[in-house]
Amino acid sequence: MSKMRLIVDSSCDMPDIFYKKYNIGVTDLIINLGEKVYRDRSEITAKDLLKAYDKTKVYPKTSALNIADLIDVFSKELKEYEHIFYLPISSQISSINNNAHLAASELKMESRITILDSSELSSGTALEAIGIGEDILAKLSPSQIEANHLQRKKRISMSFVIDTMDFLYKGGRCSGLTYLLGNHFHLHPIIELKEGKMGVHKIARGKDINRGLSTMTDEFLLQFNKGNIDLNYPIFIPNVDSEGGVKHIKRTLEDQVGNKILFPIDASGIICCHCGRNTCGLAYMLKEPK
Repeated sequence: MSKMRLIVDSSCDMPDIFYKKYNIGVTDLIINLGEKVYRDRSEITAKDLLKAYDKTKVYPKTSALNIADLIDVFSKELKEYEHIFYLPISSQISSINNNAHLAASELKMESRITILDSSELSSGTALEAIGIGEDILAKLSPSQIEANHLQRKKRISMSFVIDTMDFLYKGGRCSGLTYLLGNHFHLHPIIELKEGKMGVHKIARGKDINRGLSTMTDEFLLQFNKGNIDLNYPIFIPNVDSEGGVKHIKRTLEDQVGNKILFPIDASGIICCHCGRNTCGLAYMLKEPK
């Protein structure tokens, strides 16, 4: 029986090479499109969702994997691994973290299943997963891995700029007044997670998202010039159908960090459901918290 295994959920935006390197498993989150239900990534992608929205104008919704499904996942994994770490999307965004605790309790396997709160989403969770993966390869104890995770997640910087507030509004994550003002004045929110909750970090104004992208890269370069970027970790550019946004970030950062640690990644359907088309993010690991 192998020692330890890390499992994330489908909102973790990370290239396949890292999933393979660290032997990371994935559970699906659920996407509801009209009356149809899909498993994120395995049955539907962000590109599929955008095509469906363009055709029907129906906004997708998300839901967590239920307790029974998580019991099934954990039961199968425990046959092969002595200990499981489960790292889903922030507990402040989804009920999947709570469902996972209930599933572990139902199995009476709390001693062999550690549920970690990422307090993140997208590539922010991916950076945490890489750190945990390295700890597993180093054969640290479960308690030390959990302690390292709690400290490490304080150093993650993950933000993304949104082109349109339509999906945020329909998903109940911004008020009607904010929605109207944003569209009228061409405002593009830069979203960060604070204590696990999505919140507006800054507002960029313009007909496109370029000012927002520049704000994110300026903040990165400020930390880079302070020597506060941990270049042992990749720099992720998660995006939803934002080729221009990816090019903007790469063009700005390549001269400083090269291109070997810059990884554009198509964001999950979950991110698409909340943020919509032409969303572009930037995720990196700091040496010290801001």
